[in-house]
Amino acid sequence: MTDQPEDPAEAGIRLGHLETDLSFVTRILRTQIQERNARFYRAHGAAGGEVAVLSLIAMNPGMTQKDLARAVVLKKSALTKLVNEMDAQGLIERRKECADLRLNALHLTPHGQERLARMRPEMTALQEALLAPLSPGERVMLFELLWRLVGSLEGPFGDEGGSDA
Repeated sequence: MTDQPEDPAEAGIRLGHLETDLSFVTRILRTQIQERNARFYRAHGAAGGEVAVLSLIAMNPGMTQKDLARAVVLKKSALTKLVNEMDAQGLIERRKECADLRLNALHLTPHGQERLARMRPEMTALQEALLAPLSPGERVMLFELLWRLVGSLEGPFGDEGGSDA
């Protein structure tokens, strides 16, 4: 027996217009992804958003906290809390690297690099399992379409901020 919700269509529930409602379908998908990833986060003691933050800083050493907040779609206050925790754990460090001393350039510490490297194989396996029903071409198409939607909407990479979680 599983805690995952049953597919509404398999349960005989008619979805009607909800079958093509982006908010409805993505909420179901997000819930299923979170449930599948929960074991990974528990096993690694990782906080929500930590993997994305480590990955982004690794690929963009020296990025500012403001740019990081926009990329992970978190409000400044939520990201500040996460960055403070990761700094206290010795995973990242803040450096003053430009004339504007208010800006922090973020870098992974050796401990942060090691933690990310340890998690990466399992992260890759999780992604592979999630995308298994799709062919390589369908995967490319899926992400092209998703990023087109993201790019067409106000908010996630705009100045309006993100979510608290």
